[in-house]
Amino acid sequence: CKQWECDDTNGCMSFDVDCDDYDECTVDLCHPSDGCHYVEADCDDDDACTTDMCDSDYGCYHASVECDDYNVCTDDTCGDDGCEYTLIDCDDDNECTADGCDGETGCDNEYISCDDYDACTTDDCDEDSGCINTQIDCDDDNECTDDTCDTTVGCINAYKWCDDSDECTDDDCNEHTGCTFTPVDCNDNNECTIDSCDSSTGCTYVNVNCDDDNECTVDVCHCSTGCTHEDVICLIDDKCSPKACDPAVGCTSVELSCDDNDACTIDGCNPESGCTHIDRDCNDYNECTVDDCNADDGCVYTAVVCETENACYDAYCDTVDGCYSESVDCDDYDECTIDSCNPDASNTQEACEYKQVVCDDDNECTDDYCCPVNGCKFVDVVCKEATSCQSASCDPEKGCVYEDISDECEYDDKCYTYDCDDDIGCISYPIDCNDNNACTDDSCAPPVGCVHTERDCTDSSLCYDYDCSIVDGCTKKPIVCDDYDICTDDSCDPDTGCHHTDIDCDDYNACTKDECNSDKGCTYTQVQCNDDNACTVDTCSSADGCVFTPEDCDDDNECTDDTCDSEYGCSNIYIDCNDYDMCTIDRCFPTCGCTNTLVDCNDYNECTRDHCTREVGCVYDRVVCDDDNKCTSDVCWIDSGCQYIDVGPCFCDDENKCTEDKCDPSVGCVNIHIVCDDGDACTDDYCDKIEGCVNEQIVDCL
Repeated sequence: CKQWECDDTNGCMSFDVDCDDYDECTVDLCHPSDGCHYVEADCDDDDACTTDMCDSDYGCYHASVECDDYNVCTDDTCGDDGCEYTLIDCDDDNECTADGCDGETGCDNEYISCDDYDACTTDDCDEDSGCINTQIDCDDDNECTDDTCDTTVGCINAYKWCDDSDECTDDDCNEHTGCTFTPVDCNDNNECTIDSCDSSTGCTYVNVNCDDDNECTVDVCHCSTGCTHEDVICLIDDKCSPKACDPAVGCTSVELSCDDNDACTIDGCNPESGCTHIDRDCNDYNECTVDDCNADDGCVYTAVVCETENACYDAYCDTVDGCYSESVDCDDYDECTIDSCNPDASNTQEACEYKQVVCDDDNECTDDYCCPVNGCKFVDVVCKEATSCQSASCDPEKGCVYEDISDECEYDDKCYTYDCDDDIGCISYPIDCNDNNACTDDSCAPPVGCVHTERDCTDSSLCYDYDCSIVDGCTKKPIVCDDYDICTDDSCDPDTGCHHTDIDCDDYNACTKDECNSDKGCTYTQVQCNDDNACTVDTCSSADGCVFTPEDCDDDNECTDDTCDSEYGCSNIYIDCNDYDMCTIDRCFPTCGCTNTLVDCNDYNECTRDHCTREVGCVYDRVVCDDDNKCTSDVCWIDSGCQYIDVGPCFCDDENKCTEDKCDPSVGCVNIHIVCDDGDACTDDYCDKIEGCVNEQIVDCL
């Protein structure tokens, strides 16, 4: 640990060795046997909440540990063992919320949905016990409805179909006692029908059969007395058909035959005079036929034959004017034929003749052809077979002529050699002026040929050392500008030389604090973004810095009112869809919100008028079937509504032959006394209820 020196004046001298390394991070010692020792300084302060470091200029220093884990769901502290992260308690003691925590926004107590998507329950929530789904009561105290509940639409009070499938009953329903089935009265008071009832079709009225199997009687039925049979009277005053009556077939007649076996007469019969024979008119008013008649076949029409003067005319016949002729049209609409007609041909189909047109202009430089639309065409020939070293032309007598022009490919430019190629024409090849010396610029001048110019390897930049090699050409070596300072950017400017510019530690990230340390270089400390507002999501954008985005409280449920409180955050409260209208079914669907669907009040009973009122809901008023017609029976059937049935002629029959019985729509049955006066002064006229009018001859009356 001693250093010896010798001085001419003082002789040998010893000095203590200086072991100071000027580094505050080492303990400097000297050992007699081996000299200086440097032990690393112990900077541990036994505190887990500091980071222990050493600076060679200033010695030990202790930076507080940053325990922020950037998670608002933890309480961040530092203890004996270092950083500790304890989860915060987000339980709000409310069974109607789902409690959770978001690392960026903190506690989230979102209201849960108690909707069981069952329209047959009322859905509620109790803070102590949670969701409560209570079954609703669908009983409407009406014996005429079947009360059920559908999980989608809720209560359904469907009117009972009181049909007993028996058309012989009137089916109805009483809201207190339920379905009633009253037997139908099928009596139509008509002696001419057999009345019965069929459970499938209802009342049936089968007409009484009054037929006595005698064609010589008229069989009729009277609604009050039944069947009557009166004798048939056969008229015989027709000379063309004498008549008689046969019980099996009734009145018969024997038709007279007036046929005179002559097809040229029209045979008939006159009831007063007998057979008639009228001459048949055979004129068909057609100039193209000859009209005649013979006794066997009647009218005969023979076609007229129209003659033509030669094969170049077609003969025709007009029903009004008779025969005429028209010339044959031989035009084939082809400009490449000469069209004509031969009158001596055997028929019109072979009369037309077509001769081909010859298109030739005696010029070898045109292509000659004929077009059916516009005749001869003469198109200039294109001589395509010349090579690129030939010129092409056309001679009217010889056609295409090809002349060699390869001697035109010579030029005065000494930088090329020249030739001619049949496919591409004149071609030139550049000469090679390379002198294999990288320190010359090789070029070519058209008047003289190759030129080799000495290269200047220097430029105006102060940032290089310059040289030239025959093999490699110009070289330049960059000068060294490093100042060994980590916080500067070392560069070189061609005009001024080396420059040392403070480095830009901007990482273009607004979420960091940017600084430069001479030992470590650029450092980037994270920016803390917290606006203490539970209704924003606090983030950091590298472009804009802290961003406080409004929290999206939309729970995608149209059945909740979504709001946000700056202290507690989002809340989603269920909305009330009740429109206080008994004529709607009020429901809420998460996808579309409140719906108020009209109640279907149709009870499928045509004997009620169905409507709905806001206060009580469906109302069924009984239909009154009255057509103000005293001559109909007014009834109502569930499936078809009001029916107005004609009472028939027997309804007003008072069984008195001295009255004319009928029905008046305004007053009902009317029975008017008949008049039995026969206008004969020698009869005693009166009426009997059973027999009707009686006209008794007065004795000795003239």
